[in-house]
Amino acid sequence: MADRPPRKRIVVCASGASGARLTGRFLGHLLRHRGVGEVHFTGSSSFRLVLKREEGRSLESFLDELGGGGRLRVYGEKELDAPVASGSFPVHGTVIIPASTSTVGAIASGAGRDLSHRCAEVALKEGRPLLVVPRETPMSLLFLRNLAALREAGALVAPFIPAYYQGPVTLEEIEDHFLMRLMDHLGLETALSKRWK
Repeated sequence: MADRPPRKRIVVCASGASGARLTGRFLGHLLRHRGVGEVHFTGSSSFRLVLKREEGRSLESFLDELGGGGRLRVYGEKELDAPVASGSFPVHGTVIIPASTSTVGAIASGAGRDLSHRCAEVALKEGRPLLVVPRETPMSLLFLRNLAALREAGALVAPFIPAYYQGPVTLEEIEDHFLMRLMDHLGLETALSKRWK
């Protein structure tokens, strides 16, 4: 019998842009995926505020509902001594979802101040997958330049842009098609949505 591939360790960081529900759905899909062993999560204080405004809930209740069976590790934004802050702690991918303009700017300039920024810096310096999901429209020239700098440094920039060719009926279907694409880039096979044929 062939050996099973090792289950993946994924880092998810959430900043204060709109789209807290995307973070929740993405975390839920990761925690249910058989190919994922651990999910390491950090959310900024601005993410807490957005979560309260958009979803009417605290970060604690948000994370409790996800469960995770012990596979979800949570860190505060100032825990710069967390394992995920070191390149010697191997992970299979880091996702910033959502990524605010200030988070993108901090990472692109190398002027990181919190754990999310550090996780992104580690991914870039170690040559590991970094997926950035910016949530801003319209995009200023400064923001576009910062996104271009991240792309040039090796990050994948994936704005949340709905696809309609699969005939979605619900908001969840629109979200899941996008999240399936993120999981593709992490090497996690899924069937969350119809694929183009």
